[in-house]
Amino acid sequence: MSKLDPCNHRQGWEAALILVTALWGWSFVAIHDALRYLSDSAFNAYRFLIAALVMLMVVLLKGSRFSRQDIGGGIAAGLALYLAFLFQTKGLAYTTASNASFITGLAVVFTPLFAYWLLKTRPEKRQLLGAATATIGLALLTLKNLVMHWGDLLVVLCAVSFALHIVILSKASKTARVLNIAFVQVAVVGGLSLLQSLALNEFALPFRSETINAILVIALLGTAVGFYVQTQAQVASSPNRIALIIVLEPLFGGVFAYFLAGDRLSPLNLLGAGLIVLGMLITEFNFKASRAETD
Repeated sequence: MSKLDPCNHRQGWEAALILVTALWGWSFVAIHDALRYLSDSAFNAYRFLIAALVMLMVVLLKGSRFSRQDIGGGIAAGLALYLAFLFQTKGLAYTTASNASFITGLAVVFTPLFAYWLLKTRPEKRQLLGAATATIGLALLTLKNLVMHWGDLLVVLCAVSFALHIVILSKASKTARVLNIAFVQVAVVGGLSLLQSLALNEFALPFRSETINAILVIALLGTAVGFYVQTQAQVASSPNRIALIIVLEPLFGGVFAYFLAGDRLSPLNLLGAGLIVLGMLITEFNFKASRAETD
């Protein structure tokens, strides 16, 4: 086959996205460990400012000019993304890496609700069923004595913010350049995180080599490259296929948390995690559409 075969092109980006989701899953453990020695605001500042610097160099090399839509859409998306990572990193300081990874995945369940609110796109029955299934799973995963822990609640707010970001970006990207809007949103998160860390006297230099390595890997591969790969994969593949790949992130997160962080889930917790993943699959997988794609 030719190197330009569309099938090979699509499969290549899908394979790259699977690697990215594995990296994102590992990052829950790495961030959880790094937050023992560095504030969440400082970690996010380093992560996103380094990624923004790399992306800026690519923008300059391409000679890309910024339109009003690039800047406005990037700022709006960046504000939602800032809240998502603010809640995620703060939550990770008070919950386990495995809980955080599964709860963050609820973003794909919340997304149809925001799409209905902001884009007037009515949710389908499968999306409502998926939301109900995932909600039951969330309760089994996190509730102890009928009380949700503070860290888990913060990560739920993170998932809500990620869902809002997806909808905002979906609308804004229609009239903006992908690379430009991606850079602007990453720069916004880095700038706001830096201001937060300075205002709260939380900014500090990372001294441990493990923390520095985690920042560099997550900034360069998980943020700069990760956003680029996801965008390219979405261009090459159908939304259903991409959604099913991204569902792998909490599974990778749970596996890495088990082997690297020693997280152990009870049988009830495992059932809850499974229901969350099932709810995500029900929400995003359109069986009829997928059959039509393969016919």
